[in-house]
Amino acid sequence: MKRLVTLLLLLIASLFAKADKLDGNWRGMLELGQGAKLVLGIEISTIDGQDIVYLDSPNQGMVDHPVENLELSQDEIRFDTPELNASFDGTITGNQIVGVFTQGKSFDITLTKLSDKSTARLENEVRWYGDLNVTRQATLPLVLNIAVIESGYYATLDSPQQQSFGIPLSDFSIDESKLSFTSPIINASYSAKKVDEMWEGTFVQGAAMPLNLKKKPL
Repeated sequence: MKRLVTLLLLLIASLFAKADKLDGNWRGMLELGQGAKLVLGIEISTIDGQDIVYLDSPNQGMVDHPVENLELSQDEIRFDTPELNASFDGTITGNQIVGVFTQGKSFDITLTKLSDKSTARLENEVRWYGDLNVTRQATLPLVLNIAVIESGYYATLDSPQQQSFGIPLSDFSIDESKLSFTSPIINASYSAKKVDEMWEGTFVQGAAMPLNLKKKPL
């Protein structure tokens, strides 16, 4: 009986060790080619001994996408996402998952587990929507996508009306009161101040144009 109790305690300790090691948000850069990038994320949690995994693509506004056919151990993770016609297969080493994401093509990717400090920055992972006042009569819808990675942020800009998505941004900065970025690829910059729940700012691309950003409307 004593041996059985000991084995049970070891098993419980092993399960808790697994949860402590894997539970959390894992993020990496998906290199799509020709300079195009997206942040890919995996959320792992353990509830009542059951492993739960979600797939995130914050630059595309996709969060908490359920996975199927999950295989998860302390050293490996594999799953499918039939709705996206995608799969992931990775090896877990320390605070990194080195794997392959397949969706039509296969892409190598390394995911890093977010530290507590980086996890706290997830509150800034928001899509912001605004209409650029090009002229008094014309506006251009823009979407700012903010994704958290361990080293900081990876932000992109969408211009749906122009069918342009994932425009990379540089020098991205955000805090409680200020937001700014540049985009060398379109020779543009933006700076804004927080007013209530909105960013009030100026978008500069040749000329300075007002641009206020709000969270996605209901």
